[in-house]
Amino acid sequence: MIPPTGMAIAALTVMLWLIWSDTIRTARTPAILYAVRIALFVIVAGILVLNRIRYPFLFSSTATTLVIIVALVGGGRRRVLRAALVRRA
Repeated sequence: MIPPTGMAIAALTVMLWLIWSDTIRTARTPAILYAVRIALFVIVAGILVLNRIRYPFLFSSTATTLVIIVALVGGGRRRVLRAALVRRA
């Protein structure tokens, strides 16, 4: 079983990698891909926050901090991707 800290680090790594890949891509990304990424960020951040609320005894202070960072990155990126999706329409 992956500890909560490992799950948060893995989610943050994937989120930051997607953000980085968006910044270096020259071609426009299809709108459906933006929608999938929005869903991915929201779902992953939501699952981590839900697990933190449901099972607080599994989360150390470091894991809690990482969950908060993941939620902030996921929520912030969701707004940026949604704005990009609206601009394209």
